Amino acid sequence: MAVTTPARERTRREIVRQAMDLFQAAGYNATSLQDIATAAGCSKATVLYHFSSKPAVLAAVLEPAAADLANLVGAAAELPRPAAQDLAIERFIDLAVEHRGVVDVLQDILPVIENMPEIAPLVADGIRLTELMAGSDDPMERDLAKFAINGLLGECRHAQERTGDDLRRLCDVALRRLLRRA
Repeated sequence: MAVTTPARERTRREIVRQAMDLFQAAGYNATSLQDIATAAGCSKATVLYHFSSKPAVLAAVLEPAAADLANLVGAAAELPRPAAQDLAIERFIDLAVEHRGVVDVLQDILPVIENMPEIAPLVADGIRLTELMAGSDDPMERDLAKFAINGLLGECRHAQERTGDDLRRLCDVALRRLLRRA
């Protein structure tokens, strides 16, 4: 028996899908709610029925990646520091490759990301991931982790230049060389 999706849920998913495409192609700042509505085949009022604001649409676009990141941070937090660092590095690589499109969107909003309460949990988990990847409380190790994460996320933006396997190898080697064991 086929399961049917209610029209509201289909509309909501289409809004999120189209928003992701538009945010990736034009950037978050250059995309309006009207642009999203037009691409989704609905009115701006319909978008606002499902989402209270453009940042709320953004939060929905980012939600799958945010949930994966929260799961990673939660799992790593339960481990001793060296094992947590290894897990954080390994799973970060998978997340960065899997959510390449989200990386594009995040790069566009980085200057204002801390002013967006809708995605505050994602920001907090990103900070915690950096700490876990550093494997130490040493400020230099944390700076190296930030440097490595930002550089590798930049590489993830160029999907056409590397296969997922190539990107995984690059990220693994780079992270393990930059981040010494605690």
